[in-house]
Amino acid sequence: TVATMAVATNGVGAHAGPAAERRPDIVEEVPHHLQIQNTQQGEFLRFSTTHINIGEGPLQIRGGDQVAPCVIDGVSYEQCTHADQEILDADGNVVSSQPAGVAVFHPEHNHWHQDAVAEFAILTGDGVTKATGTKVTFCLVDVKHYGDTGTFKKDYPRTYWECNGDLQGIAPGWGDQYHHSTPGQELEVTGLPAGTYVLWHEADPENRWLESDDDNNTTWVRFRLDRKGANASVTVLDTSDCIRNITCGYGGNP
Repeated sequence: TVATMAVATNGVGAHAGPAAERRPDIVEEVPHHLQIQNTQQGEFLRFSTTHINIGEGPLQIRGGDQVAPCVIDGVSYEQCTHADQEILDADGNVVSSQPAGVAVFHPEHNHWHQDAVAEFAILTGDGVTKATGTKVTFCLVDVKHYGDTGTFKKDYPRTYWECNGDLQGIAPGWGDQYHHSTPGQELEVTGLPAGTYVLWHEADPENRWLESDDDNNTTWVRFRLDRKGANASVTVLDTSDCIRNITCGYGGNP
């Protein structure tokens, strides 16, 4: 039976690998479309994000061996399977693999998610005290192509497009987008006083993936929470720096 996981990690700051390896490098788009949603007397900050692979190789996650119930961060799931990250060479051959957590089946979405793909948190304005935070599961697929930026080969094909349990990933030059209306793209701010806060977004918070660069997995946006009327509102003040001119090329708040 798959149980609460104790997963091997690759170590902070791991960069180099065998010459044949083509590792992924996942960066996060600056959260945008920030807005407050009022639901059943609760307030939730909703936002859009995109996981982008700027590495030479795909983030390829394979599972589907044993399917059994599991418990992750106190939440019970009926169907889970161990997941492994596969590292490919330039010809697409698997040259190594390592444990990458658990894939879980979400009945409400009718597809499989990878556990702990990202973590969201709201910090105070000085970036120290955490107000609230949560780790989020995602289905990893190629949605948006970034090949026209000149950073990648334009002919790298879309490779991952199904949310199944045995194979998911993000190809080089592709991004996996999540609209602010998607479940999980929110943090509760009920009762949070008006003031300046930071929405913090980190990819691979448990450091399960082998990447060419582990030091560029975080991004943030500083915002002001106003409570002048019956409904709270947010205003973006500033953001983390762009990476290769692709992680903050958005239009700001709607």
